[in-house]
Amino acid sequence: MTSGNDYSSLSHIFRAYDVRGVYNKEITAAVHYRIGLAFGTFLQRNQGFQTQDHFVFIAWDIRQTSSLLAQAFAAGVMSSGIHIEYSGEALQFGACMFSAWKRNAFATAYITASHLPPEWNGVKFYYGNGVGFSEEDNMKIRDIFIEGDFLQPSWTGVGQMTRLNLKNEYRDYLSTKFTLKRPLKVVVDCGNGSSCLSAPEVLKSIGLEVIPLYCEVNPAFPNRPSEPNEQTLTELSKIVIEEKADFGVGFDGDGDRAVIADNTGRVLLADITGLILAKYMLSIFPKKKRVLANVECSLALEKSLPESTIVDRIKVGHTFLTADAQDKKDTLIGIESSGHMVFPHIYLFDDAMIIPLILAEMLSTQDTSLSELVDQLPLLYKRRVAVPAPDNIKFNAITSLLQEIKASHNSVTDIDGIGISFGVESWVLIRASNTGPKIRITIEAESANQADELLVKYQKLLEDKLQEITSTME
Repeated sequence: MTSGNDYSSLSHIFRAYDVRGVYNKEITAAVHYRIGLAFGTFLQRNQGFQTQDHFVFIAWDIRQTSSLLAQAFAAGVMSSGIHIEYSGEALQFGACMFSAWKRNAFATAYITASHLPPEWNGVKFYYGNGVGFSEEDNMKIRDIFIEGDFLQPSWTGVGQMTRLNLKNEYRDYLSTKFTLKRPLKVVVDCGNGSSCLSAPEVLKSIGLEVIPLYCEVNPAFPNRPSEPNEQTLTELSKIVIEEKADFGVGFDGDGDRAVIADNTGRVLLADITGLILAKYMLSIFPKKKRVLANVECSLALEKSLPESTIVDRIKVGHTFLTADAQDKKDTLIGIESSGHMVFPHIYLFDDAMIIPLILAEMLSTQDTSLSELVDQLPLLYKRRVAVPAPDNIKFNAITSLLQEIKASHNSVTDIDGIGISFGVESWVLIRASNTGPKIRITIEAESANQADELLVKYQKLLEDKLQEITSTME
């Protein structure tokens, strides 16, 4: 895994938004101890953490290795001189973040690998206000981890641990924020992940009739992959139809993303769900005019929301979503195409639990079904493909391709990757993934044929560019 004391071979586990790796290949208890030391050192050197005034909250998801890694990480943080509050048990992501938020923690560390297969694990970092650590922050932690320049006080200065979590308070808090005007039925697919720990109970607390699916914790994720999408949520769709439910919700592995199925079993894209919620929320918060949407989100937002609404396009990643929601006080909702969403009137962090709660409240106020609301939206066709691209060339490929495309297109943006606009009818986005060795191409168009044609054209353009760069390295 490492050669002697050389940890540079593990630099790749530090990604833009978090730390991720395969257990016993890249991630071990010793590695997490060292990450904890680096994290604690970073907070004190770079963020003004004062050991006498501040503390860090630490919790973990339901993965088989998470408890072990959380203890190792906590030992590293305390070894740097930082006091911690420690959940003492696995928590759904939202319950972790709520506990830290209510306790005014300086920062939060959540041991998880989100939606990845069960052999993976890692950690992601948030500040106490719910804003995720930036890529720059994560890279500084990486550098400390590799160089080993840690703060390690003597025995009199090590941090202390207090065990605390507010899982029940989390449920009670959310139950006071939402009200149903009429009874509703929801199918809840937790995918055997961390949402099993709170989601069914929270949804029941506002009066929903809950039909549970895969709501028993199992770190092997035996029933479906922990990534919720149209392909993995087929059983959810089936049960929604059988039970005549008003909608269904499928969570990812740790509970920071949720995907909705309407009453016909149709699995909705996250940006479509976000659009429906935004239209409802505008009626409640008319002074909040800004909708944050990453560059992968549908043009249906601009086509469907009132002209007075500001659709603010931002980079992909929950870090940008939470940071922009903090900075732009008129933000109504923040939408990620992957299923992350933020609702600043509740809190800043991307707790997926809020998505079905707001949706249920909205549906209870009207007689229109969710499928009818979806059918009223513009019909657009989306295509998405991930093209394999080694980490050491993927960003160079984007930079080179951007210059070529700018020379032949008038409407090109570089907010995040290469954005090509063809009026209000269609667009293309080519961007390097921050979580793996690939470049994603996303297409949206008013016809299926146009979407397919654009995908073929730009996938070939990208693959040719990758081949060109690879050949110059041989």
